[in-house]
Amino acid sequence: MKVDSTWKSVYKVSGLSLLISGVIVILFLITILVFQVQLPLSAQSVLDAPLQPILLFSLATFGEFLLMPGILGLYLSLKDVNKNQVFLGTVVFLTAIPIFLISRGHVISLLIISDYYSTTTDVTLRTTYLAIAQFALEVSGVFTVMALALFGIGSIVIGLVMLKGVFNQQTAYLVIVAGTLTTIGTFGILLDPLTIGTPFGLILSGIWQIIIGTKLYNLSQHTSLPPQQLEDV
Repeated sequence: MKVDSTWKSVYKVSGLSLLISGVIVILFLITILVFQVQLPLSAQSVLDAPLQPILLFSLATFGEFLLMPGILGLYLSLKDVNKNQVFLGTVVFLTAIPIFLISRGHVISLLIISDYYSTTTDVTLRTTYLAIAQFALEVSGVFTVMALALFGIGSIVIGLVMLKGVFNQQTAYLVIVAGTLTTIGTFGILLDPLTIGTPFGLILSGIWQIIIGTKLYNLSQHTSLPPQQLEDV
């Protein structure tokens, strides 16, 4: 595979972006475990102590924003394998990202509601703020499920392209399994036990983002590389 020097900086930026995004996914999940954050969030807990969930979801927002340049580099590295299929996977990925950001925005906006809630003693107003917070969290949850479903499907499509070459097959299967588990987890809205797929899917997603981000960054250091050698980058 020829690495056009014009795209070297893109590979470098996208590799770093994907790498950092993957680290953030892992940190997000570790933080939830360490601080025992209850998900889904409850309106009362967010209004009473907003700082922790707001910071946590702000971190997630940053990581998801970094997926955009990361996915661009992934597209460039795979477009010669199957342009139509990788384009489809990229579009699905890029559709998921703004939906993720909308979802996180609903949670982050509760910082303002929390301030109003804590400064008023009027029972009616407090009840209203609580209802607003509950609605925002429910809307956030719907958008999160949509984004996770799209992200999972995009992972499966991209993983299938990887099986045809460029990246090694272990990485490709990792992406496919991560996407499958994430997608299965979204069906937890219909059958609760299936939600267990989401955390495992996200862990594996964080891992493949780190692996592929590193490979893309290393790729930026090469001016020319045969396709079969990219597997060893």
